Amino acid sequence: MEKLLHGKRWDVPRIEGYSERVIPRFISEDYRVHFRISKDMFETIHEAIQPKLIFEHRGGNEQISPRKQLLLFLCYMANNETFRELGQYFGVGKSTAHVCIARVLEAFCEIFLDIIQWPSLQRQDELSREIQLLHMLPNIIGAIDGTHIRLSSCPSNDNDYYNRKGFPSMQLQLVVDNTLKILDVYSGWPGCTHDARVLRNSSLCRRAEGGELFGPNKVIVGDSAYPVKNWLITPFKDNGHLSARQRRFNKALSSFRQAVERTIGHVKGRFRRVRELTIHEPKQIVLTILAGCILHNLCIIAHEDIDLYIDRDNDNHPNNYVNIFQNDVGGVEIRQQMMANLP
Repeated sequence: MEKLLHGKRWDVPRIEGYSERVIPRFISEDYRVHFRISKDMFETIHEAIQPKLIFEHRGGNEQISPRKQLLLFLCYMANNETFRELGQYFGVGKSTAHVCIARVLEAFCEIFLDIIQWPSLQRQDELSREIQLLHMLPNIIGAIDGTHIRLSSCPSNDNDYYNRKGFPSMQLQLVVDNTLKILDVYSGWPGCTHDARVLRNSSLCRRAEGGELFGPNKVIVGDSAYPVKNWLITPFKDNGHLSARQRRFNKALSSFRQAVERTIGHVKGRFRRVRELTIHEPKQIVLTILAGCILHNLCIIAHEDIDLYIDRDNDNHPNNYVNIFQNDVGGVEIRQQMMANLP
């Protein structure tokens, strides 16, 4: 007869020894298959985060080791299994898996936040030279774009999370360089929000307008959803009467902007948790998105294989808005000069 406690079974069978006996036999390729990172990267992360995952034991079940906590978290980020399924793999209960993942998520984002960093003035000079060699346009250091992170439901039943394609989502704004490294990340706005409004409310915009971010003449590029500024250049609006030089400029700009689209495809393709989030607390949603971006940058820095994991992101522009804010005169002049100087 099954043992019951208050009408519930308390000796639920679970898989035992997966993290203790099976995973230690994994080679690096096994780590990539199951956790989407190499074994060396796992050990680097574990060494840095381990002190944050040791907590005071107050009786009850034996404390879960930092290594097992991290493995559980990485398995969560790499896959779409439920907390119940993840708990089964690692021999813990559903609620324990949830608490463990939340603890590691917060510690991971705190420790590795500096992996996403705006480039120094010297690095901006290097980036602009590299990008000009490939795309013929001078002074560009990065590309900006927004994407939507699908949610299983609207937080707090707020219908503002529904975008124009009819599914709930949270906005993610990224700036990336030519190596696909993320330079800036901003998330939290509901899915109905215009990309340009997200930008306008970001620290990126405030600091750029205050002259804090960009070296002399340096700019980033974006699509037509954004306004033209002296630090943000977008394509000429195609009204059917563009000149040959304007079309050529737009093509060169579009060629480089693919970097941010590929970055979004890699984040969602490699760390599949970011494809659709089933959690409901906005802070946890934002932290999970941030963790996916940090993991992406770790892969870029470690020269991990990128192309193998890039996924086509069909939800990239569900709103398909056009720019709603006025273009800056200074930015329009810079765009004209960039077009005129095309070789």
